[in-house]
Amino acid sequence: MELFDTHSHYNDEKFENDLEDIIKSTYDFGVTKFTCIGYDLNSSKKAVDIASKYDYIYATVRYFAK
Repeated sequence: MELFDTHSHYNDEKFENDLEDIIKSTYDFGVTKFTCIGYDLNSSKKAVDIASKYDYIYATVRYFAK
């Protein structure tokens, strides 16, 4: 069975120090796809950065119209 975490916040600052380890251990546990949710401009940028490093992580961003 493949698990897909549809709502994660790996872009939160509390994960900065051990992000790689958390993602690896979660993947090894069986969660093979993630969606990293952006909730403001900065977290949206971080979500895109994280998703660009992993084939199995996707990003959602919050759009801010001017």
